[in-house]
Amino acid sequence: MTQVLLAFVGASLVIIVSPGPDTLLVLRNAAAGGRRAAAWTTAGILAGNLAWQAAVVAGLAALVRSSETAYDVLRYLGAAYLVYLGVRSLAGWWRLRDARLPALVPEPLAPGAGPGTGASQDAVVGRRTAEEAARPWWSWAQQGLVTNLLNAKLGAFLVAFFPQFVLPGLSRTVGTLVLAAVFLTLAAAWFAVLLLAIGRLGVWIARPRVRRTIGGLSGLVLVAMGALVALGH
Repeated sequence: MTQVLLAFVGASLVIIVSPGPDTLLVLRNAAAGGRRAAAWTTAGILAGNLAWQAAVVAGLAALVRSSETAYDVLRYLGAAYLVYLGVRSLAGWWRLRDARLPALVPEPLAPGAGPGTGASQDAVVGRRTAEEAARPWWSWAQQGLVTNLLNAKLGAFLVAFFPQFVLPGLSRTVGTLVLAAVFLTLAAAWFAVLLLAIGRLGVWIARPRVRRTIGGLSGLVLVAMGALVALGH
């Protein structure tokens, strides 16, 4: 069993760490709303991933994969949503291309924090505009959630991926549950590392020119990804 699990972990890490819409969305929202936005986007992504894992265990994802109509509907909806997010990013970049971004507002320090502490660094890293700070947490989380729920390719992939790893001594259902838990844990660990990196680079990401650049580039890539998904790639 150990060898099978190690092989599964290795294959899963390659898949999880590979750049895709989820990682791009976290970076896009980090530039737009700071580490708080990135964290809630990550929470939405993991919730959507958990929903697909549950669908795989329940056999629902297999139905989506076997039904061409259901698969295409999800695929086109997912593509449309990626294009929508990309167009929003491009619209923001275009609107601000010749304008100065609003002054960044530092977040208050945690109680008891002072100069030289990690919390003071967090305050600098977490700076964002007053308008962005006013956005509710669910507006960031729903982007990650919807992006994952409409990702028909993710469901089809999981249905094809999990059966390649059979855990000796466990039933198919229990084995799939174990694999799903491992996959989700690895995904959460990867996004934790990504959020840590965003925290370290937060001051740089908060620069107006960098934020505009990330917004424009992420918009182009999201639109391109949406088009590729619609075309079945």
